[in-house]
Amino acid sequence: MIFGLLFLGLQTFLAFFRPKYFVFTYLLYISSFLGFFTKNIVIGGVEIGLFYHSILMLGNYFMFYKQRKDLPKYINGLLTGTLLLFLYGIFYPVATGFSSVTQSIIASKEFSTIFFMHYLFIYHKKFDFKYLSKVLSFLGYYFLLILLVYSVFKIVPPQYIKKLGAFEYYFPTILSLFLYFKMAQANTFSKKVIAFLFLIIWAVGMYYEGHTAITITTILGCLIILFRIPVIRFLKDYKTIILGLTFFGLLFLFLPTDKYIKEFQQNPNIQSRNIVNAQRMEFIMEQPWQGYGFLHRSALEFESQNRYALDLSYIDSGYIDLLGKFGIVGIVIYLIMLSLPLLLKTSNIMGLSLKVFLIQLFLVNITWSVFSFSVGLISLSVGYILLFYIKIEDNNY
Repeated sequence: MIFGLLFLGLQTFLAFFRPKYFVFTYLLYISSFLGFFTKNIVIGGVEIGLFYHSILMLGNYFMFYKQRKDLPKYINGLLTGTLLLFLYGIFYPVATGFSSVTQSIIASKEFSTIFFMHYLFIYHKKFDFKYLSKVLSFLGYYFLLILLVYSVFKIVPPQYIKKLGAFEYYFPTILSLFLYFKMAQANTFSKKVIAFLFLIIWAVGMYYEGHTAITITTILGCLIILFRIPVIRFLKDYKTIILGLTFFGLLFLFLPTDKYIKEFQQNPNIQSRNIVNAQRMEFIMEQPWQGYGFLHRSALEFESQNRYALDLSYIDSGYIDLLGKFGIVGIVIYLIMLSLPLLLKTSNIMGLSLKVFLIQLFLVNITWSVFSFSVGLISLSVGYILLFYIKIEDNNY
């Protein structure tokens, strides 16, 4: 606990006076210090580390609020909109009697990591594309090494070990972003060979790690960028793509609920998890338009309690998870805000590569909650700020 408090004190100083160092140490913290130390900082039986960092970043955003005038409207809209969604998630369940403020705050800590994006943009003049790309490369090379070592020797840092001999390093989305970054930089034959070897390490390592959706979409997307496959020409029409993905995501919300629940209950392999998901789905569909906000498990009364029932988070679909939190209206607003930065043109392969990565997250969110949990929101924030720097160079914002 003492080490945790000292670390939070250091982070407080860095957040206000050394933004560059704060970004680096925050990402180290999020990665469980590269897998060697837990990131949980517990006081009085409550884990405070993640939410404290989020409030720290939000505090900086408000303290330097006037800096927003230098940002384009679509970025300010994204920052303001996500903040309003967060406040809605906190106070709506309190107003409707579903939860206390404390319960809502505890349930919101994962989504609160969206404020990393606010921090990056409010301090966008303190660092640049080159600095953030170096930080990304450091983490990317390290995670690639983790995958390689595990694939050969079955050895990983202690914080990445799971039960039954499996492993899970935090933030495969960060490594995915790094791979897209390297694919765009591969402009010679030798660089393409090295980048392709990185993809092989990713494919083998992620086979053991187990996140299938992001594994497949990253391989396909990176191959398109690496070999400059002509399909890139079709990807330039981002308005059509984003609107299509948004429509698909919303369509997914209206699948027959009864059939969905029945399929869950008939799966004997993960029956306990599916029963809880089915109960969540029934609960969500009672008020699908406005959602419930951030609900902690102590605010819910499920028939079957198990280790998955931590809050109103839908385990197997990011869009259903967002439906439970913000309702249909909230999802539409959120997806529009996330889509706006992607609708502007970029004139180089790096900008295109970053866009493909960000579009990929719309697909991954179908099966994994990358738009509402830190595992996706951190890399999403880095992806958007890097794209922002590229747009500055293009004078295209």
